[in-house]
Amino acid sequence: MLPPPDEPNWQPLLDFAPAHIDDFMWMFAVELEDGRRLDAYKHWWSRRYLHLSPNGRAFVYEYLEDDLDRPGWYREANPLWLLQLVLPSGDLLRSYHDFLGQAQRARQDSNLRPLPPEGSALSS
Repeated sequence: MLPPPDEPNWQPLLDFAPAHIDDFMWMFAVELEDGRRLDAYKHWWSRRYLHLSPNGRAFVYEYLEDDLDRPGWYREANPLWLLQLVLPSGDLLRSYHDFLGQAQRARQDSNLRPLPPEGSALSS
């Protein structure tokens, strides 16, 4: 049973690309005219979307750039092609790796102390 459309459904992404689960945010679910549900996941760095059905099919949202008043549509796409399109590549991949390295160094250099374990005298 699928969760309601306003609740995250991570299963399609877990089934499709488990190694990249931490790179995405669940954004919304949409119901197609034929009743199929698609869950939309946005890559936090590239800002590009994956739209996945519960059975592992991938879709892209298309629209006419010169007529943004008209509604767009979903078209089925090759899942691996779409994943490659969504994940950072080229200069964006270099920027992504630079950012991750800087974040790691900032964490190591931070004077912030980790939270005490739950239940300890310091945690209250």
